Parts: sequence; C-alpha cells; structure tokens
Amino acid sequence: MATLLPSFPHALSKPRHLHHHHSHVAAASARPEAPSPASASASAAPASSRLRRLIARDDLAEAARLVETSTSRGEAPDVYLCTKLIRNLCRRGRTSDAARVLRTAEASGAPVDVFAYNTLVAGYCRYGRLDAARRLIAAMPVPPDAYTYTPIIRGLCDRGRVGDALALLDDMLRRGCQPSVVTYTVLLEAVCKSSGFGEAMNVLDEMRAKGCTPNIVTYNVIINGMCREGRVDDAREILNRLSSYGFQPDIVSYTTVLKGLCAARRWDDVKVLFAEMVEKNCVPNDVTFDMLVRFFCRGGMVERAIEVLQQMSQHGCTPNTTLCNIVINAMCKQGRVDDAYDFLNNMGMYGCNPDTISYTTVLRGLCRDGRWEHAKELLPEMVRKNCPPNEVTFNTFICILCQKGLIEQAIKLIQLMPEYGCSVGIVTYNALVHGFCVQGRVDSALELFNNLPCEPNTITYTTLLTGLCHTEQLDAAAELLAEMIQKDCPLNAVTFNVLVSFFCQKGFVEEAIELVYQMMEHGCTPNLITFNTLLDGITKDCNSEEALELLHGLVSKGVSLDTITYSSVVDVLSREDRTEEAIQMFHAVQDMGMRPKAGMYNKILFALCKRCETDQAIEFFAYMVSNGCMPNESTYIILIEGLAHEGLLKEAQYVLSELYTKGVLSKSLIEDHQ
Repeated sequence: MATLLPSFPHALSKPRHLHHHHSHVAAASARPEAPSPASASASAAPASSRLRRLIARDDLAEAARLVETSTSRGEAPDVYLCTKLIRNLCRRGRTSDAARVLRTAEASGAPVDVFAYNTLVAGYCRYGRLDAARRLIAAMPVPPDAYTYTPIIRGLCDRGRVGDALALLDDMLRRGCQPSVVTYTVLLEAVCKSSGFGEAMNVLDEMRAKGCTPNIVTYNVIINGMCREGRVDDAREILNRLSSYGFQPDIVSYTTVLKGLCAARRWDDVKVLFAEMVEKNCVPNDVTFDMLVRFFCRGGMVERAIEVLQQMSQHGCTPNTTLCNIVINAMCKQGRVDDAYDFLNNMGMYGCNPDTISYTTVLRGLCRDGRWEHAKELLPEMVRKNCPPNEVTFNTFICILCQKGLIEQAIKLIQLMPEYGCSVGIVTYNALVHGFCVQGRVDSALELFNNLPCEPNTITYTTLLTGLCHTEQLDAAAELLAEMIQKDCPLNAVTFNVLVSFFCQKGFVEEAIELVYQMMEHGCTPNLITFNTLLDGITKDCNSEEALELLHGLVSKGVSLDTITYSSVVDVLSREDRTEEAIQMFHAVQDMGMRPKAGMYNKILFALCKRCETDQAIEFFAYMVSNGCMPNESTYIILIEGLAHEGLLKEAQYVLSELYTKGVLSKSLIEDHQ
C-alpha cells in the first residue's frame, strides 16, 4: 500500500487535486510566484516578448540563448520570465542550464529575487544535487526564506541524513529565517522514522516554542509515528482531540489509525472506527479500502475482506482486479479452492474481470490439493476467457508437479507449452532438474543438464550440487563446481552452503573450513547460515576451542550472530563438561538482548544433570519458566532422567505422574520411562 504519510512539495510545485493525500501539504507549501512587474506587462520590450513566446512553446534552448545574447547587448532580462525559464529547465532535469540562466541574470544587474533562487534550489533537490543546493543557498545575495530551505531539508531526510537536516535547521534559525510548518513537519516525519516517536516529540516542542502552529498534516505525522510503534490507543486519543486543536480528522488521519488497528489485529475496533469515519462524513477512498482488504486477507478474515469489497461502490470506489486477486489468494491459502474459483467467476459483480494472475492463483491451489486434472482443464478455459496462460502459469504448475515427484506429468505439460505460445526457459528446466533430484534420479538430472537447450544459471548448478551431495557423489560435485567457476556462472552463498553442509555432516570439518576460504577468494561473502553450519560441524566434533576461536573471530569482524550460533557453542561447552563457561555464554546472550530458546536451556540442563547437580538443574528450570521460555518435552525428559540417575526414583515417578496429569507428556513416553 502506498504510504499514507504525505511528502511536502516545494513552494513552486504545481498544486495537486484536493482528493489526493498530499493536498494538505500542497496547500501549506504553495506560494505564489513573483508577480510580473506592471511596467513589464504594460510596455514589454521586444526581447521580453520573444522570450515569453519561446518559453510558451517550450523552446527552452533558444530561450536560454536569448537571455545570454540580450545580456551581452547590455539589456537586463525580465526576472519573472527568467524564473519561469529556470523552473521549466529544472523540470526537465537541465539544472546546469538553469544555473547558467540564473548566473546570466545576476551578471546583467537585473534584480534577481528570492523566487528565482528558490526555483533553482528546488530543481537541484529534485534531482539529488543537494550539495549544489547548499552551495547556492550559502552564496545567495538575498535573504533565503523557509521555501528556500524546505526542499533541501526534505532531500536530506529522504536520503536518511536526518542529522544533516537538523543541522541545516539550526543554520536556518541562525540566519534569522523562520521555518514554516512544512519545514518542521518534514523533519518530524523523518525523525519519527529514524529515531522513534519520542525523539520526534522534541522537534514538535521546538516547533511550538518558535511560534509555529502544527497543522493537520503535522498531526497526521504524529499519529503515524505512534501507530508505527504500536501505540494505537495514543494515536486514537490524538485523533479524538483533533477538533479541540481546530482541525477535523481527514482521510489520512482515519486510514493511518485503521492501519495501526489492523496491524494490532484489533478487528472489532477497526469496525467501530470505520463506522465512525463514515458517520462523520469522512469518505473512505481507494487507499483505505485497499489497506483493509489486504490486512483482512493477511489475518485470514476473508469474509470481512469480501464485505469491504461490497461496500466500496457505496462510497464511490470500484474494486480492481489486484484486490480481487488478493482475496482469491487468501482463499486458496485456506484450502478453499472451490470458493476461490467461484469468486473468480463472479468478479464481474465487483466491476472487474479476472486476469492471468487470478487463474494462476487458483491453478496453484488446485495443484497443492492434488487436483491435477481440474488444474489442467483451466488452461483451455483461460484461453476462452481471453486470459491465456503464460510462462508463470505453466512454471507454477510444473514446479508443484516436480515437488510432488510427478515428473512424467510435468514433462507432458512442458510439451504443451508451445501450443499456448509459451517458451520453455531455464526456470522450467530448473524445476525439472529439482524434481529429478528430489526423486533421487540424479543421473537423469545430469543427463538433462548436459542437454539443456539454454544456458544453466546459478540455481541449476546449486540444485544439481544438492542432488550430488545427497547421493554422496563428491567427485562429481567438485567437478560441477569447477565447471561453474570456469564458465563464470555467478557463485552465491547458497551454492557454497550446500557443500559446507555436506562436508560438516560427513565430519570433514577441515575441508569445510577450506571451502569457506575458497568462497571468499571468489568474492562470495559467507552468511550466517555458513557460519552456523560450520560451527555445528565443529561442535559435533567436540572441539570447543576451535568453536570458540571461530566465534571470537566472527565477533571481531562485526558479523551479526543469532541464538543458533551461540547455541552451538553452548552445546559443545556443555558436552565437554565446561558447564560454567556454557552458563556464562548463556547469560552473555541475554545481555546482548537475545532471548535463548528452549534448546539452549536444555543443553545446560543436560550438562547439570550429567554432573549430578540436580538441585541446580531444577533451579535453572525455574529460571527458564520465569523468563517466559516454554519448556518442551525434551526439557522434562532431561529432568526426569537426571533425577533417576541420582537414584531419586520416587521423585522422578512423581514428576512423571504430575506431567501426565497436566497433559504435558504423552502416555507412551511415560511408559518408556517407567
């Protein structure tokens, strides 16, 4: 969904239609151009008349030449017309030509005003030339105003340079230039995104302290900032208080809060607020309805989404095919493929027609249900309904057939593709290669690979490498990797991870480490999966020193690690009876703001029970529960076996009985441990 928050056009932007979300900003930031001097309109010089005609017929190159030739004859050009020429040049991205016109006007001694400078500043900012804009502001011989600074502040904010934007605001204030409500609102929105709502409130306080009154757009930015941080009730409170500030909530205000409520899955509140919005004559628009349909479908509330579609016409909006496709997709995900097909056939009642995506989505649903014949019948129907299947349609069908191991059916479907005007490309062949490998028919995959009518890509090679590794054809895998490198086929982390994983599973940890070095030599950066796989291989080899060395190396290089990484190291420390170090690392993980999962708790519980420190194990178990980590079946088994190992059979039996009574453990597990 397009963002609900407006951006703020510069002063010389063309005002937009009132129904657009940005209308408030356009109204707030629009400033009339410098009026043409009365004397100029009363008795225009021939050069000015010609310049006006050239600008009117968009002959900007000739107009710029005329300004230069007039100046060279000692005639000062009309500043109003020069400003118009600068604006038109900037709109076409010709900012260098616009700057030359401005310099020529300056050199002629014409009274170039702030409007001309503002126009060029805005042009520079529109095309990302922020440094040129700043230099121009610094060199301006006339005092800049808020309309001078706002475009560059917006440009800096758009590029994430919020600190520079705030510094420019300070410079603006030092030069005695009062920021406008638009300037402050641009900064508010940027600070909300970069530093959070709390920091943005400091900007709002400064805005008020400088005597600048917030407008409806400012409050909408505040509401959006609250909703982004999940503070929907605070946002609703601001919404309810807007009238006391002298404003009525607009479509942006309501849609933003509705979006926040949808994100929080507060569906009943969504219904109430939507009704309030309609009651207060704030008419929902396409953006509002689009957002609601998407969120309802994402939340599995397809019937509510359909209700929204049905309401659209009552408010002057018409559903489109994209929205209907979202509903179809949601139904298929729920397994309601027949309902999705019926909805597709009734799309006309919503004022739109199905497209190829509509049919492809239903086809995918039928395939996932194993209804191959019905799916195949859709292909000629698509042609009859003027929605011919494309390569995506066929590849969707073929991929699912291959995943299910139905290779022969997939091949028949590939043979049909030319009849429908579709070409068989590498995506199709990759699906077939994958299908062969899933079935263990790696020789068939290799035969297909060697006879491909098109160039294989990274996915082709990686899929084959996976198949060769699964069938333990290491020499063939090495040859294939060498061929991939020789043919300059791009290597990625996924390709190498397949081999690293295979080596680690087989206990060839040294070879896996060597492969990671080769990976980096070929300009491919290892990712977290690479390191976690490597650490898992090292820890399975019970080499805690090597694991710690790798971990420290990753930390020193600034690699962002996750709980899986640390869990592998905790595991090997626990197994090597280095329990105190394992517990230290566990707490270090918590200090870094990560929440260990049950698996990491279980590793330490196992180590404590193995050392017959059952009391400590029970204390650690209590600590686990108090931290909100739900124990799993393995947790209880570790504790029970620990108690039994210490000869505390009655205690173990008691725990078993309690857990069975509470439904935590199954009866079969109870019998296994009795």
